[in-house]
Amino acid sequence: MAPIPETLVELAKSVIVLFIVLDPIGTTPYYQALTSRLNEAEKARVLRLTVVVAGFILLAFAIIGDTLFQLLNITLGDFRIAAGLVLLVTSLALLLEIPLGFLRGEPEKVAIVPLATPLLAGPAAISVTLLIKYTSGPHIAVVAVVINMIIAYIILALSNRVVRILGRQGLVILDKFMSLIMAALAISLIRQGLTE
Repeated sequence: MAPIPETLVELAKSVIVLFIVLDPIGTTPYYQALTSRLNEAEKARVLRLTVVVAGFILLAFAIIGDTLFQLLNITLGDFRIAAGLVLLVTSLALLLEIPLGFLRGEPEKVAIVPLATPLLAGPAAISVTLLIKYTSGPHIAVVAVVINMIIAYIILALSNRVVRILGRQGLVILDKFMSLIMAALAISLIRQGLTE
């Protein structure tokens, strides 16, 4: 039996590590909570835009991210704090039912913030993408991002089945619970950023 080429091994490892950090399964409840008031056509648009924007962000960092951070004198800690603040505002608005611009009127905005970033393409995913670039090469990082975006799209697209199972009351409970968890995640990101 011929040995598996090292490039394939590196790619498989990179895909798995990035998948764990991206956590599209963990993003599913947020996606459902943030799109619960949208019709099916709007949900489909939000899903496509979420995956495209998250993929674009990670691909950009796989190619020029470290250079951009250096040029702007931004650290990963700074990025964590900014992402945490965005998540905190979003979670509080959902918990207290305060209408924000991106939660009404233009549903596509929710696809960019907070779904694409910082939930999918957040500080952890960006740092892992940069790590893959340095350890395995930019080509492996790019392919790992593309594969993970396809997987994320499939997982989030199938999450509509959860809605049918939970029903209206279940979705309200899920919405509030995930908003609270989102607030805790936001505080965690801010804390990590401050310690860095």
